[in-house]
Amino acid sequence: MKVCVYLETGYSSNWSGGIRRAHDNQIKALKSAGVHVTSDPSESFDILHLHSVGPISLYLAEKYNGRRPLVIHSHTTAEDFANSFRMSDHIAPYLGRYLRFFYGKADMLIAPSPYAREVLQRYDLDRPIEVVSNGVDVRRFAPNRRKRLIGRARYGLEGIVPFSVGLVFLRKGVDLFCDVGRLLPKFTLAWFGRVHKAVKLETLRVIESAPENVLFTGYVEDVVEAYAAGDIFFFPSSVENEGIAVLEAGACGKPLVLRDAECFAGRFQHGVNCLKGNTPEEFAALIRQIAEDPALAARLSEGALEVARRHSLELVGQRLRSIYTQLV
Repeated sequence: MKVCVYLETGYSSNWSGGIRRAHDNQIKALKSAGVHVTSDPSESFDILHLHSVGPISLYLAEKYNGRRPLVIHSHTTAEDFANSFRMSDHIAPYLGRYLRFFYGKADMLIAPSPYAREVLQRYDLDRPIEVVSNGVDVRRFAPNRRKRLIGRARYGLEGIVPFSVGLVFLRKGVDLFCDVGRLLPKFTLAWFGRVHKAVKLETLRVIESAPENVLFTGYVEDVVEAYAAGDIFFFPSSVENEGIAVLEAGACGKPLVLRDAECFAGRFQHGVNCLKGNTPEEFAALIRQIAEDPALAARLSEGALEVARRHSLELVGQRLRSIYTQLV
């Protein structure tokens, strides 16, 4: 069995770094499960697995319709796209119509979380939907003292640092992140990730008016170094189809502070593997609580690490291999 796992290059670089990470994770996962993989659709293959929704992906879906089993990974939803880029709120409804058309061509849809599957089910798609995590490389993402020292020196970080990782979007709660910074003037809050050139203007205004103790690093060459440099992973995102960054932070042993949002319900439990809040005041209190209670921080870190282990690439590879076997 040979699988073509395809991602449009331009799409991945201009849309979301998370989709590229998920694609790369899947290739590693499949190789660990002994599945023969290619990313070149010009080669012969038994199953086509698409990771993007761009024009080349649509062309391939049409070309191999009925000739090869087609799996589409539903990384993109209209809900996830909204409140991100300029005009994204206006485009999202039209994107939703296109996604119903595109996803409807699949023999099997993969949703990266139960929440993402629920969103797809609202699209009234008559296709089977399997939940398979994007996974996390628990060998690569792990506590690393050397990278911690390098990262903290690189960005001038001292003390306990609440931090986030990923593209800077309103949807990911950058406004809340800055508001919390104002309530925690004795902490340095760091956001590791680039500001996309097409980001909403409101996002730029939030960044420009951020308090002095909130640091935006821009593009980070070594993301493991970023996770190592921070102490409390503060991720106030309102919508995530899975949230690879949360899994990576958990694998690195960081206590998690998340928004009490639908996308995290069920998978992350308050007081077990994270703490959840909604308002700046709640988030500030939760961060202080973790910073002042090492036992709580250690317990939450262990809970987050256990979640990451349940989403290891080895387990993801075995799950995908089983799905592929059923299809062929």
